[in-house]
Amino acid sequence: MRFRPASLLLFSLFLTACEPSLQSGPRVEFVGSSRFNPSDRRLTTAGDTIAVKVYAEAENDEAPLNHLVIRVRYTPRARPIIYPALYKEDDSLAFELVYLDTLLAETGQFAFQSVQPARTTAGKETWQYEFTDTKGNRGVRSFFLRLGRTDSAAAFHSYTVPLQAPLTGAAGISRRTFLALREGLTLPSFSLRRIPENQRMTDLVYVPGTTTAAPGLATTTDAALKLPWAGRATQIRSTTLTANDFTNATTAAQFTTLFNQSTAFTTATRTGPLTKGQILAFRTPENKDGLILVSDIITTGIRTLVLQVRVAK
Repeated sequence: MRFRPASLLLFSLFLTACEPSLQSGPRVEFVGSSRFNPSDRRLTTAGDTIAVKVYAEAENDEAPLNHLVIRVRYTPRARPIIYPALYKEDDSLAFELVYLDTLLAETGQFAFQSVQPARTTAGKETWQYEFTDTKGNRGVRSFFLRLGRTDSAAAFHSYTVPLQAPLTGAAGISRRTFLALREGLTLPSFSLRRIPENQRMTDLVYVPGTTTAAPGLATTTDAALKLPWAGRATQIRSTTLTANDFTNATTAAQFTTLFNQSTAFTTATRTGPLTKGQILAFRTPENKDGLILVSDIITTGIRTLVLQVRVAK
């Protein structure tokens, strides 16, 4: 007879106890396809978007699903940092964002899909999907993304993001119409409705145009938006800068000078119709100055403003 060492037996028991599929509660799986991302991956483009579809099934009829929370943990934080000489990636600079927190009509099965924003700063982000049933049992799945940048030591943070036109009704709640300037994150309205932490970091909103006028931008303090929360006191101004001026602005001092030379819009909290190539100056409540170049205005399909942003770290 062979005897297994006690350490191996304990290790086997430990693995069994930690295997999620053997725990009671909802079963959660990612759906993989040419469109949907089902696993860990390395990103090559800052501010890329990731399409995800997740499926959950209740363990039995007595414990239907009733709650979904999607969280993302950024390591280091999504906001740009000035790296110390001996930087080591750990949780000391981590930041967690609740992307979605919603109650579900009690159901045995539920599928959810969304196109989510990836980080614009270098680092790792872990997306976690947690379903809860009526008995309080949880089912969790996660994946991580990693972005490397060759310019992380620069004095400013730069990125390009698409900001989408909103729609009314359920079809439009997942449009990424809000922008957090320092983090470079575009968020849909469901990420802000009842999540004060996300409300406090969001600076700008896409303002739809008309049949004869182009879209614009507004700060979250704009009265006409009638947002149900107190917005960030970000300032946005008009400039006469050129694309070369935008490219040549690379220091915090330059951003501050250009902001001080800019002029307020007729309504200080909104730009009015924008034009391709137009450059805006902004100042966040933390006195971080920067520039926005409207690099494109897409009018077919989902109307979108493509924005290049530079902001002092």
